[in-house]
Amino acid sequence: MNPFLLIFSIISLFISKQKNAQADSVTAKVDGVTYHAVLNDDESISIKTSIGKTVLHLRKNELHLDYEAFGKFEFVDFNGDGYKDLYIEYLSNIPDRGDLILYDKRSKSFIKVKDFPDYPESIRIPNTNVYYSYHRSGCADSDWDSDLYKITNYKIVKIGNISGRDCGDDEKQGVFIYKINGHNERMVETRSIQALNGFKDTKWGFLAIYWKNNYKKF
Repeated sequence: MNPFLLIFSIISLFISKQKNAQADSVTAKVDGVTYHAVLNDDESISIKTSIGKTVLHLRKNELHLDYEAFGKFEFVDFNGDGYKDLYIEYLSNIPDRGDLILYDKRSKSFIKVKDFPDYPESIRIPNTNVYYSYHRSGCADSDWDSDLYKITNYKIVKIGNISGRDCGDDEKQGVFIYKINGHNERMVETRSIQALNGFKDTKWGFLAIYWKNNYKKF
């Protein structure tokens, strides 16, 4: 084999391994401690301190990896408490579906939020502990839902829902807004689907404005 080609192959393999290593681990300093999140060969994820102590280990079947492929992860302050959390994003036909692992400052540990993959594209309403999500519900995204929720004891507590229906006959079309309390839901408002055209970015603009101005009602 040409020596030049051999050297080039070795360098390319080294660069590829370095890129994979970078993609499979992320680092952040949280509450004065440096943490490394690592995707292991068995598709489990570990969070370790800089001295190698494992503070959290999640097996593949404890994550959404049983259903979706791993995309990427990063440390972000998801809940706005000043401490970075770990967000795991999956390669999915549902945009921004992921798992969320929050930092708990009382126990100085990380805790996974139950059922978080069911609430994709989650956005925190500024200066609150309330969030809303968005997902397609069929008919090429003509039908969709946005859930309003809180995170209590690392579990999702859904308190509201907006269902947009633009598929089928006119009687079934509209924007239907519900207040949710446990297993009970009550419709509190309806709007025409055409009303969304009056908002910048249509339904996404409507959701941002409606939830910001009305979340306290739920």
